[in-house]
Amino acid sequence: MEIFEKSPIGLLLCDVDGKLVDANQSALKITGIPEDASDIDIFDTAFMAQKKETLLEEGSVRFQAPLDFENIETKAITTKSGELLIDWNISVVDSGFLVQIQEVTGSTSAEFIKENERYRRWFEEDLTGDFIATMEGKVIECNPAFADIYGFDNRELAVQSDISNFNPYDWETLIKRLKLEHKVHGHQSTHRRPDGKEIHVVSNLVGIFDDLGGLVQVKGYIFDDTERKKAEESLKRSEEKYHRLFEEDLTGDFIATLDGRVLDCNPAFAEIYGFDNREKSLKSDISQFDPDDWVNLISSLKDEGKIQDHQRWHRRPDGKEIHVVSNLVGIFDDLGGLVQVKGYIFDDTERKKAEESLKRSEEKYHRLFEEDLTGDFIAAPNGEILECNPAFAEIYGFDDYKTALQWNISQSNSFDWPYMVTRLKREGNIKGFQSWQRRSDGLRIHVVANVVGIFDDLGELIQVKGYIFNDTERKQAEEKLANAQNQIKKILDSIQDGFFALNSYWNFIYVNQAAGEYFSAEPEDLVGENIWERFPELLGTNYETTFRRAMDEQETKYFEANDINGTGNWFGFSVYPSLDGISIYWRDINLKI
Repeated sequence: MEIFEKSPIGLLLCDVDGKLVDANQSALKITGIPEDASDIDIFDTAFMAQKKETLLEEGSVRFQAPLDFENIETKAITTKSGELLIDWNISVVDSGFLVQIQEVTGSTSAEFIKENERYRRWFEEDLTGDFIATMEGKVIECNPAFADIYGFDNRELAVQSDISNFNPYDWETLIKRLKLEHKVHGHQSTHRRPDGKEIHVVSNLVGIFDDLGGLVQVKGYIFDDTERKKAEESLKRSEEKYHRLFEEDLTGDFIATLDGRVLDCNPAFAEIYGFDNREKSLKSDISQFDPDDWVNLISSLKDEGKIQDHQRWHRRPDGKEIHVVSNLVGIFDDLGGLVQVKGYIFDDTERKKAEESLKRSEEKYHRLFEEDLTGDFIAAPNGEILECNPAFAEIYGFDDYKTALQWNISQSNSFDWPYMVTRLKREGNIKGFQSWQRRSDGLRIHVVANVVGIFDDLGELIQVKGYIFNDTERKQAEEKLANAQNQIKKILDSIQDGFFALNSYWNFIYVNQAAGEYFSAEPEDLVGENIWERFPELLGTNYETTFRRAMDEQETKYFEANDINGTGNWFGFSVYPSLDGISIYWRDINLKI
């Protein structure tokens, strides 16, 4: 009670009916009430009675009013002379009412009014939601910003609300904290407004205590932090997503110092450079993978800020060479100085090897194309030459391939080219196509061609790729041989003696007219037939014996035999062996006999 007695503020304790129970020295001095005064009721005056309903509803009232001397005197109170202006602050407490009073002098009244007006403007215009509430949460006072934060149309509606309903558990926790700590700073919580909308608020709260140290009111300052909180949560989700992407990314992501020391990296970076895990790669120096290139990159980043699609061969710590493609971004300080390098590395080794292999293959193909003795060409369906090699130009009588590119191959044989294009549309490719053609200088040549059709997505023939072999000499030799063979055939067919030839498999390969008559068959019917299958009656005879001896011993044999047709005529047979078979010539020897 020492605090109560020595407080410079006048304190009066009243019971639940408003009757005075106790007053400290300051209150007695201000009001002039004697220490032995009794039966004083603060609500006996009409003015104070009007305040009672508001007091009971809101938990506290504060106002300035003069001390009512007449009503106090009727209760046997001796007062100080003159009219006093009193600052009243009445609060509802568990035992009844706590009245706090202070005397307001003329000068302090003016200052009070001025300060109160300044405070009122600040309170009204503050964008922070300011409020005073009872311990139960009933809002006693608030500014327009508080009403706006909680979705009320005006301040009057907000004053009728209960802030504890916005988050009951949180309010209960705050009251407990205020009783212990007296104030709470930067408290964050999610509130549900009366219209159902959820908001995130940050609040600073101060407890208002009576002289007995009991918490009687809560003064608070509310900031609607919803947008920032949403942004924070969005950023958090983004960071989590980035972290997952960073960890799961197949691209090697890293951050390094200017001298190459790796500060951070993902597992893919470690794998690309042959480290067992991320921790080991954090001890590495990326500049050592290609020192000269790193120096150049740092220099370029200082000027350009970023580098895209940079390709380079790197040597990993295990000695393996890899080809990487990297995108690099410089991280700069406020003065524009490059301080770090952020990079994204893709292991491009397989593609690079394939590219180099393809390049070598193309170079090899180009050499083969240039050096090939076969005439290679690509032409349009109308015969216009689009591409060709030197051999093609030579085959068709041009001095060089550039001159050949101005030619139309259909001019070499105006019949065969359209025929071949028609077949390509149907068959797709043609092998071993033979044709007599005219070169650009008019010389007649025989060619053998393999041609392939090149088609578009709709299946239309758009180009013809061909490989031409100059077959003229072979064709001419073949025709000479065929002419010679025809001439020999004519000679053999014209003689009256029989002649036929067998291959090593005992099949007829040639039969002249006289031999056909001897065997009672057309010569063409016998070609390809096996002599022992066609004429089994020869088996076991002198025919078989002599024929086989001639082939086995590779010696000429002669024998005489009766006509196989049973005419009684005798014939003399001469058998001439070769590596491929035997030839048999015979003549009628009846006149000799």
